[in-house]
Amino acid sequence: MSDPTQPPTRYVALVGALAGERRVAQTAGFPLDPSKMLPVPDVVLVVADTTPRTGPGGGGGGAMLFRYTAHGELAGDTWHSSLADARAQAAYEYGDALVPWIEVPEEIGDAHAFAVRYAFEQLNSRGDW
Repeated sequence: MSDPTQPPTRYVALVGALAGERRVAQTAGFPLDPSKMLPVPDVVLVVADTTPRTGPGGGGGGAMLFRYTAHGELAGDTWHSSLADARAQAAYEYGDALVPWIEVPEEIGDAHAFAVRYAFEQLNSRGDW
């Protein structure tokens, strides 16, 4: 059973059509190589790390922002110091193309598979949203 005092830690949002050029480009590896550009995502997933840390500073471990296509291809990932920072980064990258966030249901074990399936299902019914 969940703790009702704890805020949700996993969210997804669809990414619609981008107007203009991408603000941020993700590539496989470093240094940046145009031949290894990752695809434009259809969905973003943010997952907060709520694992308590021991030692100086304590606290949680920030949040990861994952980007996927509706076919399950990884389109990049980045670490952020908080859930709010990760969501702000997604808003910066995708602007008005970012559809409002929804919480990943607590009973879902694999948030990544949920995000990809959600994007696939929603994009197959585009006229409905």
